[in-house]
Amino acid sequence: MPDTQHAERITQLIARLSDSSADTRESAAIELLDMGEAVVEPLIAALTHESWRVRYYAAWALGMIGDRRSVRPLIDTLLRDDNPTVQDWAASALGEIRDPDAVEPLMAALQNPDEGVRRNSALALGYIGDMRAVERLLGCLEDEDPWVRGGAASALGRLGARAAVQPLINMLADPEDWVQGSAANTLGMLNAVEAVDALLAVLAGNGQWARYNAAWALGQLGDRRAVPALRTVSQAGDVFLKRRALEALEKLGG
Repeated sequence: MPDTQHAERITQLIARLSDSSADTRESAAIELLDMGEAVVEPLIAALTHESWRVRYYAAWALGMIGDRRSVRPLIDTLLRDDNPTVQDWAASALGEIRDPDAVEPLMAALQNPDEGVRRNSALALGYIGDMRAVERLLGCLEDEDPWVRGGAASALGRLGARAAVQPLINMLADPEDWVQGSAANTLGMLNAVEAVDALLAVLAGNGQWARYNAAWALGQLGDRRAVPALRTVSQAGDVFLKRRALEALEKLGG
């Protein structure tokens, strides 16, 4: 369509991002996303819109498009927006774009009072892959919120941070199933053979997500001491745990 009509259409779609209908908002966001680079500047401008919904969708779309022009505006949104949902999505968008300029602001956002912002900032640091984040992420393993602890564990796995191994082994005793599972998964990613005994204890426990990830991790680590326990679990009634145990046994030649 001609440039004027194109610009008008973009303006209309951005306005629809604050519509009371979720379907209307989603349709507008998807159409904007399909326009690609042509909407980057209008979406950057929309990060300061009066409606938090517009700002939220703008951050989401900019992350999906991945244009580096949006990095600084997204950092400003992460650190200065007064709505935690918008900040949350700004952190996610920065993780999608993976620009190292976002590392320091994301580390600062690990202190945000909102747990969603902290969790997505941790995950974004894992996606960016900059080792400067390791120390801060290790601190997040003790966050009061289980989703933040689990997100930090996953991020440390993406970073290949061997310094996280012992703290992650300690996390296998966390009271939250989700956190235990995230720790187990990351220990498998890190090839932490020193975690075998602790993972076997998790496999014998009650946490569904924790046992599922412990079985996977034991398969990754290649220690045949896990074979008897995995054989027992492979007879379990939980079909997903059974499948994961059988996959681990195949890796171990058991």
